Amino acid sequence: MKVIKYILLIFLCINLLLQTGCWDQKLFEEIGFILQVGIEESSDHNILFSITYPIVERDTEEKVEFMAASSEKLIRASREKISNISGKLLQGGKIQQIYFSKEISTKGINEFFELFLRDPENPLLANVVIVDGSPKEMLEWSLEFKDKPRPAFYVNNLLMDARRRGVVPETRIYNFSIMYHSKTIDPVTPLLRYTKKDIVIGGCALFSSDKMVGQLDVDQTIILNALLGEEKKFNYTYYGQTPNKSEEKIKMGSVLTIRDIKRKIKTSIENDVPVININLNLTALIDEYTEEDSLDKQEIKKTMGDNVASSIKTEVQKLIKYIQNIGSDPIGIGELIRSKYNKYWKSIKWKEVYKDAVFNVDVKVNIESYGTLK
Repeated sequence: MKVIKYILLIFLCINLLLQTGCWDQKLFEEIGFILQVGIEESSDHNILFSITYPIVERDTEEKVEFMAASSEKLIRASREKISNISGKLLQGGKIQQIYFSKEISTKGINEFFELFLRDPENPLLANVVIVDGSPKEMLEWSLEFKDKPRPAFYVNNLLMDARRRGVVPETRIYNFSIMYHSKTIDPVTPLLRYTKKDIVIGGCALFSSDKMVGQLDVDQTIILNALLGEEKKFNYTYYGQTPNKSEEKIKMGSVLTIRDIKRKIKTSIENDVPVININLNLTALIDEYTEEDSLDKQEIKKTMGDNVASSIKTEVQKLIKYIQNIGSDPIGIGELIRSKYNKYWKSIKWKEVYKDAVFNVDVKVNIESYGTLK
């Protein structure tokens, strides 16, 4: 029995010596958790790489954010150069946003994701965002926002709220890369603008493959999200013809909340030309209504719904024409054609055929509720 106890004691001592516990510990104060990354072209035609990370010190009471930038040919080289001046062990596992300038986005951005896809330390859930201007300048100015949270969290809140309202798409590294490699659907990313006082949601950037080829404002992005089949509520402002429209009124128009979106897309090939029929069936609530006619009258409500449907249809047709002209297919019509007419797909160059595809659009709006006021 004693022999067994001695053996167990020896085994326990050896085990304690071998398992030292915190041999690879990393102190929080010594790490620079990169929260934001900016990528643009520098004046010397290198990659201008900018980052921000929080300063965490025991004797620091205020929230402090540090920003650094470096111009090199490779992202990793820029990061190593910044490490030489930061005094921190820089880690990318907490990156919230990757900003690209519009200028560099027109040349293609997928190659910049190679580092993130190769290194498991970097998150594939980081938001991909296009900046109308210089990401470095936006980061510098945002550090001076005294009435805003930390810049990374401020932008994160902006994007989350905008996605909830359907005014920007949700695009992260992993799904941008998936869409790029699919060759049948083009990515869409949020677009930001900025001033010295704030950062503003500007709409979305449209891509053909990994190159930015156009952009939409916030109102157009809402329509695009409906075409993408995003089941999110959004507000639609209607300024067009309403029943008994009066030219003397100052306050005019109506605001509707589109609370239910049903999208159907049917495709066919006619005379070697793709024909796409899009049906949008929308259920709406009246949020604001400025006309004298009572919406409890069925004919007035139906006329209102028809007018709004006609307005949305016109906007959808303009949007489709625009994305055809710039050669961007964010709706994924190419994927529908490839999966249904694969033999035809293999015989064509989709980007050329796409521009001549025929789109037929039908929109119906059912006004379900107008609130307690009639």
